[in-house]
Amino acid sequence: MEDKRPSVTAPTSMRSYFPSTRGLVLAWLGLIVLTLGTMAAGRVMDNRHLGPALLGVLFLVTWFKAGIILRQYLNLRTVPAAADALMILIALILAIVASLYVLGP
Repeated sequence: MEDKRPSVTAPTSMRSYFPSTRGLVLAWLGLIVLTLGTMAAGRVMDNRHLGPALLGVLFLVTWFKAGIILRQYLNLRTVPAAADALMILIALILAIVASLYVLGP
């Protein structure tokens, strides 16, 4: 008698649900580079006032870092709508903080 049940093995061309070790390491290296960019834009060793241009660069780098964390480490690359919604929320928060910084004393 022949077994007529369908095969339960997944095709080899399907992407894994989980991020690969290589992808996580590359994301980690990217976060290190972006952290160095944050330190440079934020003038970590200097206590002078940041101008709007450096503040924009600082927030842009922060936004990219948030995207890497959301998509790689929280694995929201599998749910793009949620990742996009959170990125919009983060952009709004950064815009509010930037507005308060520029309008402040």
